[in-house]
Amino acid sequence: MEKQTLLAIALSAAVLIGWQFLFPPPPPPPTSTTVPTATDTSTTIVVDENESAVSKNSASPLSASLPSVDESQPAKQVVVETPHYRLTFNTRGAVAESLLLQEYQHNKGRLTLSTWFPYLTSFLGASNEEIVTEDNKVNMFANDLDNVHQFAVELEDDPQLSARLQRTVFSESQGDLRLEEGTASLQFVSPVVDGLQLIKTFEFFADSFQIGYRVQVINRSQEAKSLRIRHVFGEGRVQNDDYQQQGAHIGPVYFVEDSMETESNSDVQQEFQVANAEWFGVEDQFFLNAVRAESPIRFAYFRSAAALVDQRSMLRPYFGARLPLVSLQPERQIESNFRAYFGPKLEDEMLKFGHNLRESNAMFLETLAAPLLTLLHWIFGYVGNYGIAIIILTIIVRLLLFPLTYKGMKGMKRMQQLAPRMKKIQEKYKDNREKLNQEMMELYRKNKVNPLGGCLPLLLQIPVFIALYSALSGAVELRHAPFMLWLSDMSAPDGLGITPILMGVSLYFQQKLTPTAATMDPMQAKIMQYLPLVFTIFTFTFPAGLTLYWLTSNLLSIAQQQLLNRIKTPELQD
Repeated sequence: MEKQTLLAIALSAAVLIGWQFLFPPPPPPPTSTTVPTATDTSTTIVVDENESAVSKNSASPLSASLPSVDESQPAKQVVVETPHYRLTFNTRGAVAESLLLQEYQHNKGRLTLSTWFPYLTSFLGASNEEIVTEDNKVNMFANDLDNVHQFAVELEDDPQLSARLQRTVFSESQGDLRLEEGTASLQFVSPVVDGLQLIKTFEFFADSFQIGYRVQVINRSQEAKSLRIRHVFGEGRVQNDDYQQQGAHIGPVYFVEDSMETESNSDVQQEFQVANAEWFGVEDQFFLNAVRAESPIRFAYFRSAAALVDQRSMLRPYFGARLPLVSLQPERQIESNFRAYFGPKLEDEMLKFGHNLRESNAMFLETLAAPLLTLLHWIFGYVGNYGIAIIILTIIVRLLLFPLTYKGMKGMKRMQQLAPRMKKIQEKYKDNREKLNQEMMELYRKNKVNPLGGCLPLLLQIPVFIALYSALSGAVELRHAPFMLWLSDMSAPDGLGITPILMGVSLYFQQKLTPTAATMDPMQAKIMQYLPLVFTIFTFTFPAGLTLYWLTSNLLSIAQQQLLNRIKTPELQD
């Protein structure tokens, strides 16, 4: 019966790998926002039949005079450094050039078979020796696409003016900023260009990956201006580094109507619009760029375009927000407020952001996966090594399941003892199904055997395995976490294939020690012989942490089976 369980696990593993490819989530139905238009005759907003107004107060009068700016000043960089990141702005356009995470390396060198056999790179990942980003830090802003810039402001109906604003040099409220605690702000002010002036104000927090962002578009001319404003939040992080786990989503993500939705990069080549999104952004396996609108917007949008990366053309998604068409009166302004998160998918950090951002780290069988991951973090806090923590976690799980596992093993051994008698009964009553069932049940009753007793307890291991697969595959804490010797990254596959081979060998010996029913179908028995090889191939693509869990679990099963084989069972009853 345990071999049937192993077959079920094999099928489950195949489903885990193939699910994302065979059954991608359906695109959400188009959504729209309808906000009542203003009726006050003093409002500055005009709405065409295809647009929705944000609010009659969106265009507000200026509360104070603004400083003049010298348009001829040269562009320069302004660097903001906090304990979490180093953010570099360019005063030309007041856009961000890079956001480097202080605590996360972009690449981590590891030994893989692809070092000697390049055709295995897509299977095992690269050795990752090349340093791609500055100081080899994770860069949350790829900036691979022309004319797509982080925190750019565009006027959709006037591309020439948009280009001029993008080339304009803004003045900054201060120079380089180093924030050790508390909060700080940085403001960029543009000169007046064709009657418009932009003010971008950023707020930084020393204890989080969040950034506050306020944009003011001011009409400095003497006539009303019809504007359709688009805020661009840019691309996701630089991607040509780590091996991505099969099935891990990379691309647009958003939370709407109490549900997290994802899109593929190819699906958003044309503009994809989402209304009423609680937050929206671009994610990968471990990191997330997300924005929440804190003032009314018409909708969030996603697009993708081709970028040349390592001599290959790749689709890069980017995202932003669009405002309704407005008529901005002289000396009035449109103000937009956003809250951004650029960082790792850490539970505590995403909870600080709130608004269901933690749902971006959704796990399959989360009811089971989340406690297992919490327990793993707790163990790590004591041992300081995630490889050792996984081994201890495996032992704890097996101890919790031991009573049921032991009962299941005893049931399988008892069924093996009954196999000859069961075979005789089957031959004797092969033409009488009712009598056969009666005799079989009587045999079970006399010997106190539950025919399902050996199977059901072992099936409990399947959801545990699947939950751990889900938890370990997306846990940024395991990214680049070493174990020992050649295992330098528990979130990536074992590049040398040593732990998968050891797992396969341990599974082979576990099979040899496991009682086998004599009544097993020959075809099924033949399939079972190849299961260790099948699992070995599967685990070549699994995170090393999961393969380590499976190897440890197999070794514990072998020890349990050896113990059980030494225990005498009662004599069979006629």
